[in-house]
Amino acid sequence: MVTGQRGTTTQTYTVNITRAGSPNANLSNLKINSGAIPLTPAFNYNTTSYAATVTNATTSVKIIAATADANATVKINGTTVASGTASAAIPLNPGANTITAMVTAQDGTSTKTYSITITRPALTNANLAGLTLSAGTLSPVFATGTFSYTATVAGTATSVTLIPTTSDATATVKVNGTAVSSGTASAAIPLNIGLNSITTVVTAQDGTTTQTYTVTVGRGASNTNLSNLKINNGAVPLTPAFNYTVTGYTASVPNSTTSVKITPAAADANSTIRVNGATVKSGTASAAINLNAGSNTITTVVTAQDGISAKSYVITVTRQSSDASLANLAISSGTLSPAFAAATIDYTDYVANSVASVTVTPTATDPGASITVNGTAVTSGTASAPIALAIGPNTITIVVTAGDGVTTKTYTATVNRMNLYLSNLKINNGAIALTPAFHFNTTSYTASVSNATASIKITAALAYSGSTVTVNGIAVTSGTASGAIALAVGPNTINTVVTGGDGTSTCTYTITVTRAATGPIAEPLEAVSVQNPANTPQIEDGVIFHQGISPNGDGQNDFLVIDGITNYPDNKLMIMNRGGQVIFEAKGYDNVSKVFDGHSNKTGAKQLPGTYFYSLDYMVRGIAKHKTGFNVLKY
Repeated sequence: MVTGQRGTTTQTYTVNITRAGSPNANLSNLKINSGAIPLTPAFNYNTTSYAATVTNATTSVKIIAATADANATVKINGTTVASGTASAAIPLNPGANTITAMVTAQDGTSTKTYSITITRPALTNANLAGLTLSAGTLSPVFATGTFSYTATVAGTATSVTLIPTTSDATATVKVNGTAVSSGTASAAIPLNIGLNSITTVVTAQDGTTTQTYTVTVGRGASNTNLSNLKINNGAVPLTPAFNYTVTGYTASVPNSTTSVKITPAAADANSTIRVNGATVKSGTASAAINLNAGSNTITTVVTAQDGISAKSYVITVTRQSSDASLANLAISSGTLSPAFAAATIDYTDYVANSVASVTVTPTATDPGASITVNGTAVTSGTASAPIALAIGPNTITIVVTAGDGVTTKTYTATVNRMNLYLSNLKINNGAIALTPAFHFNTTSYTASVSNATASIKITAALAYSGSTVTVNGIAVTSGTASGAIALAVGPNTINTVVTGGDGTSTCTYTITVTRAATGPIAEPLEAVSVQNPANTPQIEDGVIFHQGISPNGDGQNDFLVIDGITNYPDNKLMIMNRGGQVIFEAKGYDNVSKVFDGHSNKTGAKQLPGTYFYSLDYMVRGIAKHKTGFNVLKY
């Protein structure tokens, strides 16, 4: 204030001084639901953008924003909120929700905006929990995971309503394109005679996921019966006779019938009929249906007026085959030759003499064919009754009659029951006796001839004409003498071999013919008998060999005896056959624990009768002795 000179006049001057406010627009904290829902990243006053995720069940949140300067103000989504105090509940939609916190500094000019993007996931459940029709019954029974249904209603039902109930209350639903509230009935849906499709589309909360349920409603009569069913207008009878309640039939036609026509008549004129998939008018014959030889299935399907109800009638038509072939032929013993082939009708087989019977198993190519074996009916694929076999060839006849009852084919199996025995065996036409006397079951014989007999002939007669015979490897004719067989002095082995018709099975008869020596014993192959053993030559030092051995249990010459051998226990004895093979060997031969009784101590085998050679080494008062000679083995 200024006062004038006179002291009365004054003038006042005023100066207004404005102190600037703080420009601090930062937050010191930012929370969702008091921190129960974390921010990403963690809060920092310099970071202005955040994200957070909540469950679908979280429908709203509250934001707490605290200013760094107490004089600053804050607005949450445009609404002023006291610093550090929770905002009002902010609703959350499914998906992303952006919430802003704008801070205005004390200076009234400086501002800073923090944003939070909160994601609430939307539900994807587009299933129904229930589906109901006002008329008819769903088939199958409703299940959430089943999406296609049928239902039938009477012809008088001109419309239906449908009640869909969603599994998720937030999902939406449309019936035939019109929105319907979950759990409430749709508007009436008109029905035509026949099939009517009703679609229910459920859209999940996410607005993207959908699921479609379809109900096909058939309106009309549900009669699926036939009133008649014929083949070739009744010329081919059905088995059993037609009855609308019977759905399975059979029929048979000759092989010459290559096709048939089916005439079905519907009980309800509004039904539709298909024969093997082709539509046929009720009471009218179908197109010709080709028949293969054998079984043919013809199916007639009746669909009722409602378009859903259906019934199938099946006819199995057998066209009799003209195939009279076998697919296989087996025999219980032996092997068919050649190997079975349908086109081959003649076979041979060889079986052992011990096989008194066989069975035959024929299998027809055509299941409708019939088979006889030697005139007796046999089921295809099963064995015949046993067929007795005589010695020699046996003819088995298999006759196949085709399904047409006319065509036949005959297969023949000749089964040879082999007899590998001889009916007789002679030396020089019986002039020289066999020991023992011939019997077909006895295969080992002996005979003795004088030294003057330098050769013999063998006559072998076969019991079975299908076999062959050789004498010492040379083929001979049954009942005819062989060529002359030279005899060496001593034992001579002659083998007569019978070979069966199969070319493999054999039986060997052995004759050991001993030709006498010229002198009493100087010839080492003189015949030996139990009653009159061979001479016993003296060996030096008191060692004496008993050359005759007859191990037949009579207590005489049952094993090789060497007198005096016990005086020389340091000995070694070897016995060899005519081929030079050692069949017995012993050190310290003692006539008691170590003896030769006709058995090899190499193999244990009983040796054939005949002449064997020995080699004896022993020590006499320190001097080595070596002796050789022969023994004659006879049983």
